[in-house]
Amino acid sequence: MTNLFGALILAVAFLMLLAAIWMYYYSKNSRFRERVISHFHEVLPHGATISGMPPGVKETYWHRLRVRASIYAGFELKDGHFVAIPMLFLAFGLLGWFSFGWAGAFLLFGGALLVFGFFLPYSRLRRRQALVISQVPMFIDQVLRSLSTGRSLESSIRFATGEAPLPLRHVLERVIRATDLGADMVETLSDAAKLHGLRELNLIALAMRISNSYGSSPKEMLESVVQMVRQQELARRELAAMTGETRISAWVLGLTPMAIAAYIMMVNPGYMNLMLQDASGKTMLMVALGLQGFGGFVLWRMLKSV
Repeated sequence: MTNLFGALILAVAFLMLLAAIWMYYYSKNSRFRERVISHFHEVLPHGATISGMPPGVKETYWHRLRVRASIYAGFELKDGHFVAIPMLFLAFGLLGWFSFGWAGAFLLFGGALLVFGFFLPYSRLRRRQALVISQVPMFIDQVLRSLSTGRSLESSIRFATGEAPLPLRHVLERVIRATDLGADMVETLSDAAKLHGLRELNLIALAMRISNSYGSSPKEMLESVVQMVRQQELARRELAAMTGETRISAWVLGLTPMAIAAYIMMVNPGYMNLMLQDASGKTMLMVALGLQGFGGFVLWRMLKSV
């Protein structure tokens, strides 16, 4: 079983190497196409709409997945990233294989995937979302001040975008650029809200849609949105302060079993191998891993709810 697992890891690494070679030649052949559409990328890095597709072109599932993955990672994912990142995780697995056998490969590969593939990107994404949400009231206040000077709603949003702080300005600038290339601002703003998980931007788009459809003033609705966002932010901070001890306890409970397993592997690597030689030991290990995964999922849902 050990030899089979090692051969499987080597086979996957070889396939990833072939994929990297193929991606290199594919990118080399597509340089001409990239030069042709480079002027679009100068205006909007990902294309003519907020999701990266030119107007009139049907969006594919894989393109949508790539955009969401880029938002989750916090940077634009190129073709090479889809090869380099899996190979990096495989390198962790091979390091564990050569050091502690297949159990070490499983622990290092799973640990790297859990930490660098989930916890760190997810925590960065939540911090970015929280920062953007905290900047939305100031943005809407700027829009309201522009409306009071006689500007239209779309013109006020354009003006307020230039005054908005980062990272909210990055999100809104893509909306403005997409609108300049012919996209509808309301739909583009709704798409941006869905992609970034920002319901507050969707409320702004709703105010614009009502204003465009019925000709009413959006000031009252925007003022209500500002008040609601500020109340939610205040409640969120109070809840985070009250549940701080619970969060720390959840992290300790979730990470302690993995830390103990890693310590045992480092101090006495043969202990795990002795356990794996017995059928009941394998069963206990698999049950423990399953319970650890289920418990981690439950704790993650609890942390997410608060």
